Amino acid sequence: MAWIDDRIWCHPKFNKLTAQAFAAYIRSVAYSSGMGTQGHLDASTQWLVGGTTKVRTELVDAGLWDVNGDGRSVVIHDWDEHNGARDAKRVKDRERMRAYRARNRS
Repeated sequence: MAWIDDRIWCHPKFNKLTAQAFAAYIRSVAYSSGMGTQGHLDASTQWLVGGTTKVRTELVDAGLWDVNGDGRSVVIHDWDEHNGARDAKRVKDRERMRAYRARNRS
């Protein structure tokens, strides 16, 4: 489960967003958490979560999405700060289970 502050609705970065941009941000966090993208969203994923060109610009301008070096993909701002430890644990658990299964194959 991704981390989202329970005061998000009144945070200054969010209270000027359109409803579409707010929803796209929440969906992008949920998508990234569920799919293990570590906050990275390619162009097609941005579209999937509601990141139209206008919404993408709004989220980048608000400092909620950061444009990656390729100019098309984005990363959710401060993803690692809020979700990095959980992501690292998830990777470690996956590796541990993979090793366990390999040892216990009949």
